[in-house]
Amino acid sequence: MSVARAGIMEPFANHAFQPRAVVRRAELAQVAARLLTRIGARSAGTARAWENARLVFPDLAPTHLAYPAASIAVAAGVMKTRADNTFQPSRPITGAEAVEAAAKLESLAGLK
Repeated sequence: MSVARAGIMEPFANHAFQPRAVVRRAELAQVAARLLTRIGARSAGTARAWENARLVFPDLAPTHLAYPAASIAVAAGVMKTRADNTFQPSRPITGAEAVEAAAKLESLAGLK
């Protein structure tokens, strides 16, 4: 409830959270970008670098809805691209990717 109330994660249209649902990379990027915005509010210089990054992904056009979040998440080091620099927005995240992203967010927030 706290992450939904804070606007970090959004429940489904039926107001369910569905914690066992598959999480895709674009969805993780959205959550990461929202958290990075909050983290960046405490460190404007660092946040400016993430927010101004305009990374190029062969599989994600700058006009794609997930592009801004993906660019910020990758620029901040919370998420990685493949060796060919693809972002793969619809690919499900792995447990290792989720743990790595959470650890990086904790570190950036000064919690670790």
